[in-house]
Amino acid sequence: MKIVVSFSGGKDSQACLIQAVEKYGSDKVEAVFCDTGWEHPATYRHVEDTTRLLKVKLTVLTGKYSFVSLAKHKNRFPSVKARFCTEELKIKPMIDWVLSRTESLIIIQGIRSGESNARAAMETECMYFQNYFTAINGKKYSYRKKEVLEWCKNYDASILRPIKDWSSQDVIDCILNHNQLPNPLYYRGFKRVGCFPCIMCRLKEIELISRDPDEVEKLIKAEEFVGSSFFSTDTIPERFYKDKNKPCVQDVIKYVTDKTATLDMFEPEGGYSCMSLFHGLCE
Repeated sequence: MKIVVSFSGGKDSQACLIQAVEKYGSDKVEAVFCDTGWEHPATYRHVEDTTRLLKVKLTVLTGKYSFVSLAKHKNRFPSVKARFCTEELKIKPMIDWVLSRTESLIIIQGIRSGESNARAAMETECMYFQNYFTAINGKKYSYRKKEVLEWCKNYDASILRPIKDWSSQDVIDCILNHNQLPNPLYYRGFKRVGCFPCIMCRLKEIELISRDPDEVEKLIKAEEFVGSSFFSTDTIPERFYKDKNKPCVQDVIKYVTDKTATLDMFEPEGGYSCMSLFHGLCE
């Protein structure tokens, strides 16, 4: 049975990868990284450096779309209420990869209860294809259902979430105690490093991005290509919009760098974490 760690380059999945190697041995572990085409260069380097240091095989998955080409296809960027990015860029490529395997798998995910109420409700262990058989949040998953059901007749894929009860400090301690460092983006003040920037990034993180001309230019070009704003209407107060429909990158950058900006004074209860049985792909 193969041990697979969903590795995003974030701290939680890095701790899981370290623990898996320690428990099962590097020759039994495979790190799977879903490349959205929208990652920071530091994350790509960190993923390669970490897997090389731990001597585990790294498999990089890409889907039908990149983040920007998906937004172009949808004529809009994802949003907090429409997170189609996770499904198309991470969930489906991962399912495709699992179905290509001819052996049973244990898939380890870096899910922690402290991230959100939704993640706290997740099981520590479960079947990977569980919601093809049981409705979750009122619906069953149907992507490649026929192939999934056929695959499950011969093989098994189980999910383990070994750090579910860990604190953020536990995660950092695990990484440092094994003579490693977390993704360097954390040192720059970013909370999210899977997809960069994430559509759920905080205003403080946008302020940090504003200091990097290359990242600002990347966002401007993405908006021009898609023909839509990267940011949702409630990102900044409407009076700061240049166009009265939605704020563009330049509007948001101007706002977050203004000395009167309130930035992240308020955040939604329960946090911003994505909700999906297949998740654990971003952290």
